[in-house]
Amino acid sequence: MIDLYKYSKKNKIYSFFIKKILGVKTDILDKSFFYSDTIDLHLDKEFFYEYKNKTPLTKWMDMNNREHYQSNHDLQKLSVFKKQIDVIEKFLNEKIKKNIMGVSFFGKFKVKSLWFTIQKKNEGHASHNHPKSILSGVYYFSLDENKGGEIEILDEEKKICHEPKKNDIIIFHSNIYHSVKPYFGENDRIALVWDAVYTL
Repeated sequence: MIDLYKYSKKNKIYSFFIKKILGVKTDILDKSFFYSDTIDLHLDKEFFYEYKNKTPLTKWMDMNNREHYQSNHDLQKLSVFKKQIDVIEKFLNEKIKKNIMGVSFFGKFKVKSLWFTIQKKNEGHASHNHPKSILSGVYYFSLDENKGGEIEILDEEKKICHEPKKNDIIIFHSNIYHSVKPYFGENDRIALVWDAVYTL
């Protein structure tokens, strides 16, 4: 999967081809970004617990000492998520690119990696970013509302603190550092997370 945005940063030849020949507005893709909305991805709750039982420890938890359960980042390869990925990509390309960015140019957003997290009571997530993509998103599938677990996004000019509700979807520039405050709900907080690149 060719990431046009990342390739435009490699050297002057790639930059000229992508910006001048293909007409990709990388200056727009450079800008800090945050958007929230509501959507229903119609997920099967049993999948998350079946996956966790089969894979109780993933490399993302082991390598980074995560405070909560995090699946491997390759769920986009599973047919069970095909419809959801189609909905996410349509949302990114129609809602975000066309209506929010207000521009139309060659290329499209495409989900590169997909995973999920399960946070239990008193679990959070340390500050991090996703440098290998351009847009990142979180879909909140299940949680107790008003019980913490807010995501804090350190935008260039301000700190954004989003208190999630069921079926919330948030999208932000992958370079932005973000963290999750401790969650205090009795029921698990389950979120579907993805990274998207800008490609052909």
